[in-house]
Amino acid sequence: MSELIKILVLGDIVGRAGRRALAQHLPRLIDQHHIDFTVANGENLAAGFGTTRNTAEEMFRLGIDVLTNGNHCWDQRDFLRHIEQDERLIRPLNFSPRAPGRGWTVRETAAGHRIAVINLIGQVFMGPWSCPFEAAQQALAEIPDDVQAILVDMHAEATSEKMGMSWFLDGRVSFVYGTHTHVPTCDEVIHASGTAYQSDIGMTGSYQSIIGMKVESALAR
Repeated sequence: MSELIKILVLGDIVGRAGRRALAQHLPRLIDQHHIDFTVANGENLAAGFGTTRNTAEEMFRLGIDVLTNGNHCWDQRDFLRHIEQDERLIRPLNFSPRAPGRGWTVRETAAGHRIAVINLIGQVFMGPWSCPFEAAQQALAEIPDDVQAILVDMHAEATSEKMGMSWFLDGRVSFVYGTHTHVPTCDEVIHASGTAYQSDIGMTGSYQSIIGMKVESALAR
């Protein structure tokens, strides 16, 4: 079994523009770069607000293996049932323990590599969620030992909280990356014990916009 695993990580996919961009480019990128595993944040798939069964299935057909989520997780009613039925869909682990779905998943690539994905949501400027650090610790205790990589989508506003998570998990996971702000940062780093980190990986959406949303509607607010 090859030890090299190529993983593509995409930030928040925003609305129709984001979905069209992926439809046009993602299959080619996966083929051209021999990508083994693709994960994306899907909380803005449906016109910027949540995920539907149809938009999720569209992304899976294009080659995405796991869709993470965030604070817009429950904006679409049918998602409540769909997330219970599909292990490729996850939501922040530190939501209420009574929330539908799961906060982490393990998927297998075509070559047999097992990849774990953990979804967390921040507390600072975000909402009264449970502690993401405790949730991460819980996930690591439950994830099987035979996984080859662990990815952590930290859906959060505050850079300090995301950066803190990366140091907390240094040496225990492969990559901690931020989503939510839709603005990519240029602070990519590999920490002392080997964990890669980026504060925000940006979005897949229209850049003739305000963080993916129509300029007129955003200005009106």
